[in-house]
Amino acid sequence: MYSKPKSSGRQRVELSKKVLQKILERVSSGRVSELADDIGLPYDLVYNLVHGRINSISTENYKLIFGEDPPYQAVKRVDGTFFREMVRLWLYLHPNESEADLYREFFQDKDFKKVDYRIFNEATQTVDKRIENAMEGKFTKQGLNRIDIKEMIKDLFSVKEQERVPYEDIKPILDFLENTLEINPTRILNQWFERYEDGELKTVTRKVFDDALALEKRTKRALSSGSRYELEKIREEIYGKRKGFTLFSEVEKELEFLRKYGGKNPREYLGRSVSHYKKARLKRIASWRALKIKEECREFIDYHPELELQALPESHRKARLKQLFFALQSYSISRVIKDEGRIEKIVLPRAYHPKEECYIETDSCVSLNKAAYFLGMSKTAFDLLVAENINTFRKIGSYHKEWYLPYQFLKKIKEKNGFDLLKAKYESLARNYGKSSHPIVEPKRQRHGINGKSSEPVVH
Repeated sequence: MYSKPKSSGRQRVELSKKVLQKILERVSSGRVSELADDIGLPYDLVYNLVHGRINSISTENYKLIFGEDPPYQAVKRVDGTFFREMVRLWLYLHPNESEADLYREFFQDKDFKKVDYRIFNEATQTVDKRIENAMEGKFTKQGLNRIDIKEMIKDLFSVKEQERVPYEDIKPILDFLENTLEINPTRILNQWFERYEDGELKTVTRKVFDDALALEKRTKRALSSGSRYELEKIREEIYGKRKGFTLFSEVEKELEFLRKYGGKNPREYLGRSVSHYKKARLKRIASWRALKIKEECREFIDYHPELELQALPESHRKARLKQLFFALQSYSISRVIKDEGRIEKIVLPRAYHPKEECYIETDSCVSLNKAAYFLGMSKTAFDLLVAENINTFRKIGSYHKEWYLPYQFLKKIKEKNGFDLLKAKYESLARNYGKSSHPIVEPKRQRHGINGKSSEPVVH
């Protein structure tokens, strides 16, 4: 992962008007074909050069044309190896930053819709020298020169190469997965496991170890759930699905339900005795058979609404419970809406004096425009919340070119019992906003500056 990437090493020289003029001066004394033969470059390349169809050339071709090295300032693109090494070093030293953050910093004056990761993943062999200089400048600001940077990169790569895990550490995990899921260790190691058993290979990569550890945890959760389907699904993800077939365990509960409550014989769905599947001699059935079982199970449940919840197969029981919870939630929200102001009195802090805490230049405040995102609410729902509780927000808010609310105030709201109901209430009102006349709050612009008297929010 951290091995030094291959690169052509060809730098590019931008063809400015001055460079193009020098080329035209050479051509004026003869034909393009003669110049191409004299320099030793292809005719098409020289032709496109003199007609302004190429924006840059390699430093090697520049030397052939002019017999000298290009001026340093003219080099536009450089080999991207050093840039990518600096990026990896920077992200290693600053784990909270990402490639996307760096890209936005390098191209903050560029209108782009998404991050172009090709400059980071070697999809392009060269990069703009400007961003290499920008990346190096980030280290320079911390007192490091190019020699220091390259030494640190060398140390980083040597550390990464050492990030391997002894085979003895992963072996218990492999044994567990083999005994539980019948997965051959070779599938996990991406190497013939006997090479490790014979001592030919002694370590595995950190990624292989971490993936095996994650698979072990997932398998243990599946074991604790008691679901055979969950276990077999994990194994199928590793070995791959068989086209046209479905795991029997996926429809086992539905088939048992049809036998017990519908009086159906499993053989008519399977075409053979169910014992072959119960004993795990067979693990899959044709997908069309699985689809038939699911459809008839759903139809039977729809025709018998009197069936107890506990009697339903797990997937149908979860769906029924989801409907029940939705109905209860809808009822709760309707009650909260009818009891005007009751939930607000519970959730919104009344005795709160944040003026001394809300310093605009620090992280102690959140812009009113970003408060909805902070609380996980839609903008319309939050506007309605503010409008319905204008006096509370008026006392707490601070104004400096725009309105701010204390971070601690919003944090307390979010952590209060009942916030979910408060949020659901105003999201419901927001969905029906077009059918009603709830006001929306907009801040009025400050007339007297930050130390003067703030204008009040205007309610429309």
